[in-house]
Parts: sequence; structure tokens; C-alpha cells
Amino acid sequence: MSALLKEKLYTPTEYLALEETAEYRSEYVNGLIYQMAGASVRNVDITFNITSKINEKFRGKCRGYASEIKVWVDAVNTFFYPDITVICGEKDFYKNRKDTVINPILLIEVLSKSTKEYDKNDKFLTYQKIETIQEYVLISQNRPAVQQYIKQTDGSWKYLATIGIDSEVTFESVETTLKLEDIYDLVEFDEEPNEKQLRKI
Repeated sequence: MSALLKEKLYTPTEYLALEETAEYRSEYVNGLIYQMAGASVRNVDITFNITSKINEKFRGKCRGYASEIKVWVDAVNTFFYPDITVICGEKDFYKNRKDTVINPILLIEVLSKSTKEYDKNDKFLTYQKIETIQEYVLISQNRPAVQQYIKQTDGSWKYLATIGIDSEVTFESVETTLKLEDIYDLVEFDEEPNEKQLRKI
């Protein structure tokens, strides 16, 4: 998780006021404010590729937002900035704020070394508290690998992993399939991953 700014509790109203004038983005977790780290070029490229494809396929129906919109999780008093937020149909805003929504259907995080464990565990548990959420997706930025958690009718979550640049992944919540070569278009990896590395996504 990102760095805690101060050992002080803030109200949601105080946090939102600070965000409006801050030089950096931060997330709010039950009264505490955490400064977010800057995104890597690979993160930016991946989020751009995915949101472009989603918005192209679902023009007039669904909209993907890359990083710039907050999600409010009322059950746990938390504001997050997902890497990608997808909403289908009418947007439901937090207290009529046009920069914060409460009804995402699909949330996507691009993993980094510093945040991947938090994204896989604490953040996923938080996102499950959102009534409208149907799917949570984790994208590796170090190798072509996608992990999905898809909500089932009984409230459980189905896990799927897709590995390899020649593979395809279907986002069930929005019923669309993307090629990993499109998700990772123009993304440069540090090195070619071997089979052992791929198993460690």
C-alpha cells in the first residue's frame, strides 16, 4: 500500500477537500489518507490499451475510466482510485460529485511490485463490499498474465488465470473478449519470462 500521510483521522468531507488542491492523488481508508505512488509507463500503456478497447466496443452502453475517477465503498468508509473503472448504464455518483462513483461493474488493477499483495488481498476484500461489482481483474505489468475474480449468483467468486501473449481473456461482466497482445500493445517487458516465472503471477 502507499505511504500514510499523517497519523490523523479525517472525515470523507475533509479528505475530498484536500484532494481538490493536492499536487498528488491519495486514497482514503476509514479515516486515514495514503499518498499514491506514480504510475509506471507500462501501467499507463496497459490501462490505455484496455480502456480504449472497452470504450470502442461498448460505445453508448459502458464506459471505462483509467485512473482518474474515484470509487466510494460505503460499507468500509473508503475511497479508492482503481486503475480502470467500468460502469454500464447510468452512473451513480457519490453525493452528486462527478469525480466519484459508487456503482462500478468491473474494476481492474495493474499490479506492481509494491502494490500487488495489497491489490490481491485487502483491496479485493474491500471491492467485494460494492453491491454492483461483478468482476475484479488483476493485470501483470511484468509478463503477459491476467487474473480474474468473477462473482457468481451464490455470492462466491470464480478465479481464472490467463497466461501468454497469444491468449485471449473474456471479461464476463461486460461480455467482451480481448487478446493479450492488444492489452500489452507496445508494452516492453524487462526480459522474456520463463515457465517458472509465469507460475508466480
